[in-house]
Amino acid sequence: AGRDKGRLAAVVEVFDENHVFIADGRSRKTETPKKKKLKHIRIITGVEESLSRLEPDKLTNKLIRERINELENALGNTV
Repeated sequence: AGRDKGRLAAVVEVFDENHVFIADGRSRKTETPKKKKLKHIRIITGVEESLSRLEPDKLTNKLIRERINELENALGNTV
C-alpha cells in the first residue's frame, strides 16, 4: 500500500531489533537511507550475500543499483 511497495532495496544498517535502514541507490541513497520497521518489509534471504560482506564505507549507491538490477532481471520483476 505504501509508495515503496514492490521495490527492491538493500539493508544498509540495522538500527535495532525492530528497525533497519534501507537504500536503493536511486531515490533513496546510502547517504540518506530510509528507516523501516521490519514488519513492513519482506526480506529475501540468501540473495546477495556479497553486499553483506562489504564494509559499510565500501557500499556505494552504484553497487546497490547494479545488484538490484541483477536481482530484478533474475526474478523477472515478480517481487
